[in-house]
Amino acid sequence: MRPVMSQSVGRLKSAEGGRSGGAMGKEERTALLEKLRKLALKELEKRSVTLVDEPWISVTTALSDKDVEDIVLLVLREAKSPLTWREMKYIFAGVVGEDRLRKILINLKAQGVIAELTRIRFALPEYVPMDEIHNVKNPGVLSKILDKARKETLPVN
Repeated sequence: MRPVMSQSVGRLKSAEGGRSGGAMGKEERTALLEKLRKLALKELEKRSVTLVDEPWISVTTALSDKDVEDIVLLVLREAKSPLTWREMKYIFAGVVGEDRLRKILINLKAQGVIAELTRIRFALPEYVPMDEIHNVKNPGVLSKILDKARKETLPVN
C-alpha cells in the first residue's frame, strides 16, 4: 500500500478567482481537482511495476520521465483549463515529487508543448483562453495558440 500525502483540497484556491479558464465555482473546481488526482493515481498504478508485494513491504518501479510527461499531458488535457502550481502539486502528490514535477513542466514548456501563464499556471496551448494570450510566458507556444485562433475565426467557404 502506498503512503498518501494528506493535503486539504479546501485550501486550494479556485484558480485565482476563476481566471484559469472560466467562472468555475469552488465546489466545481474541487471536484475537478479530485477527478484529476484520481486519474493521475490510476495512471501511476497502470504504469508502475510491482517488484515485491509482501505484507510488510511493497517495492515498485519508479516512473520514467516519459511516463510522467504523458501523465502531466493527460491531466492538462482532462482539465481543459490552466492549472496553478499549487493545484499541480496537489494532483501529483504521492505520484511524483515536486522537484521532478517542476523539471518535467520546465522541459514540456521548453519544447513548446505546454504554455506557462502568469501566476505560475500551466495549460495545453488549445486550452489557453484567448483573453489571456498576453499572459503566456513562453513565446514559443504563442504561434500554436495564434494558429488555433486563426482557424477558429476563418470563415468556412
